[in-house]
Amino acid sequence: MAGKIVKDDIDALRDSADIVAIVGEHTTLKRAGKRYSGLCPFHTERTPSFSVTPEGNFYTCFGCGVSGDIYDFVMRTEGLAFPDAVEHLARRFGFTLRYEQMTAGEQRRLGERSRLVEVTTASAEFFRAILYTDDGAPARDYLKSRGFGRDEAEAFTLGYAPNDWEALSRHLSANDFRAEEIIAAGMAVRTDRGGLRDRFRGRLIFPIHDAGGDVIGFGGRVLPGLDYGDFEPPKYLNSSETPLYRKSRVLYGLYQARGEIARTQSVLVCEGYTDVMALHQAGFTHAVATCGTAVGADHLRLVARYAKNVVLAFDGDAAGVKAAERAWEALRSVQSEGSGVDVDLRVLALDTTMDPADLVREQGAEGVSKAFGEAAPIVPFVIRHRLAEADRSTEQGRTKALHDAIDVLAREPDQDMRRAWARTEIAEALGVAYDFVTQSAKRRNVTLDAHEGVAVQRNQTRDVRPDAAAGVRQLERAVLRAAVQYAQLLPEAWFSLDEAAFGHPHARAVWRAIAAAGGAGTALGSVLEHADDDEIRGIVRALALEDDPEVVLADDEASRVVATRVQRLAARRLTMRIDELSARLSQLNYTTDPDAVRTVQRELAEIERQRRELTQIDK
Repeated sequence: MAGKIVKDDIDALRDSADIVAIVGEHTTLKRAGKRYSGLCPFHTERTPSFSVTPEGNFYTCFGCGVSGDIYDFVMRTEGLAFPDAVEHLARRFGFTLRYEQMTAGEQRRLGERSRLVEVTTASAEFFRAILYTDDGAPARDYLKSRGFGRDEAEAFTLGYAPNDWEALSRHLSANDFRAEEIIAAGMAVRTDRGGLRDRFRGRLIFPIHDAGGDVIGFGGRVLPGLDYGDFEPPKYLNSSETPLYRKSRVLYGLYQARGEIARTQSVLVCEGYTDVMALHQAGFTHAVATCGTAVGADHLRLVARYAKNVVLAFDGDAAGVKAAERAWEALRSVQSEGSGVDVDLRVLALDTTMDPADLVREQGAEGVSKAFGEAAPIVPFVIRHRLAEADRSTEQGRTKALHDAIDVLAREPDQDMRRAWARTEIAEALGVAYDFVTQSAKRRNVTLDAHEGVAVQRNQTRDVRPDAAAGVRQLERAVLRAAVQYAQLLPEAWFSLDEAAFGHPHARAVWRAIAAAGGAGTALGSVLEHADDDEIRGIVRALALEDDPEVVLADDEASRVVATRVQRLAARRLTMRIDELSARLSQLNYTTDPDAVRTVQRELAEIERQRRELTQIDK
């Protein structure tokens, strides 16, 4: 991206792009009046509940609750950040974007990055071309032995680095790349004699892309049967750290997987490149892998942009268990920062001698589906392995195992889950009474008892019958729906309403957005701009799309229906005010403060009069 996109262009593209064409690539849409409807592409359903409105280019699903504008849809389906989604749509519809003026430093950094991407892209093309020559036969043979053919190689743009220390450097130099650029991109190092030596030699090459598709680094695997001379290379070698490539911030396969990850809100994290390829081959195209490092805080921040559910598919050995624990520690660290990273972390259980690629090869897609469905939450997973490793043959060993399990349990913030796992994962596993576990936990300052303060909170909650509360919420929603869709039908009583007239916090937030935008009848886009957050914007869009069978513009009764609802809500607001004033009046003393009493009484009389007028009209 060339800099910050001009806001006017973002708005113009939002208005001019064809959301029906974009959504139609993911689900079949049928016209329904001014809107289009179809099956939701984000959840499984049999009856269409997904609605698209070309005017304003937004969508909402009444089944799963997702909503947004055309940019939101592209971000969700393609797994793109907002600027990338804008550029994606601009390319799709031939819209020319303008960018704000950059500083000299920003222009220089952008130019440096662009040049390094040119180096890595040229390198990837070189490796890919060599793979399909006679020199690439060892790499193709290895892929075949692992069950991969040309389709998989093409999907992940695999390549082969010739068994020659200078092959790539010569190629890049011949294509006008300077030595400093080749070194900065991590493709070669300077020799003692001043020449260049390639980083990758005699290896199957796995290009690593960023989320936008740029090649930023490589992973390479040695191949059986090749003569590496006296040099004994490591089995896997990754790019060195460069301005493009930071292994702690990169996930292999994210570019290929991002659409499915965003669609399913789930990501399967592996440890190996071929694990990812095998899972994709079996249909699990939401799989990615770390690049030779443990799952860390930056990885979790990255995946949290795309999915809420993270499943770790590590090798089933002790190292895989430790890697899962480190990922959990990283998640807890990120969450303690208040960064908003909220993911459900689970672990796919594998035998100690099996990796994900083995699982695919031995049990196929059905076996992976079964394992995926049985993925354990991280806390029970860690507890089970701690207990499995413990020496429980002695009383001392069993006590230590109990304490270790309780210490793991203490890291779970949800107290209800603590109690459940204390029973199923600790008490039952160790063959002890649940009360014994709770007492041991208490001695270690770990609370497993019911939440404190529930009784107090219950006593402080206003006693409103559930059916009555639901009716009030329906009334508030109907009034706000009218304000969004049928502003011309609103009665004078609408202008007497304020934020306090709405009881539900979401309803109050919608009223604030409407008021800040200029009142009922303001363009929907302006209301959305003034909404507090994405959740409220989603509610506003839903209100704009909802049908109201009682309000048909061609029907003479429409005005009466809308007016009655608004008047009922206004009368309810006046009743609440009457209650407030009555409570205040009961605390005043006429003898000591007669003026205050008379003032409250006059206000009460006036509000009572207003309420009578509204209720009489309602009747």
